[in-house]
Amino acid sequence: MGLAVANLALAAYMTGVIWVVQVVLYPLFARVGAAEWRGFHAAHSRRIAPVVAPPMLAHAAVAVALLVERPGVLTGANLALAGGLLGMTATVFARTHSCLRQARVARLLRLNAMRVAAWTASLGVAVALAL
Repeated sequence: MGLAVANLALAAYMTGVIWVVQVVLYPLFARVGAAEWRGFHAAHSRRIAPVVAPPMLAHAAVAVALLVERPGVLTGANLALAGGLLGMTATVFARTHSCLRQARVARLLRLNAMRVAAWTASLGVAVALAL
C-alpha cells in the first residue's frame, strides 16, 4: 500500500500543478509586455523546473516500482501515463518553451490541455490503485 499512496500523492501534486499552470500561469503569459517577455520567460523556466522535475521523475520511478510489485492493467496504465507525461514534458514542452514567443501562448494553452487531461486521468488511476 505504501507505493500506491506515494503514487497517489505524486499524481495529486502534479495534477494540482498542471491545473494551476493551465488556468493561472500560462494565461498570464499573454499579459507580459513585449519588452519584458524574454526575461520573464527565462525566469519562469528557471523557477518552474525544481517545482515539477523532481515529482515527475519520482512519479515515473514509483510507477515502475508499483508495476513490478503489482503487475496488472491498472498499474500498466499508471506507468504509461506517468512515463508518457514525463516524456511529453521533456520533449514537446521543453522544445516548445525553448522557442516560445508571446504570440504563441494561445497555442501553448491548447497543447497543454492534453497534459491537463492526462494528469487528471493519472490522478483517477492513482485513486483506483490506492483503494
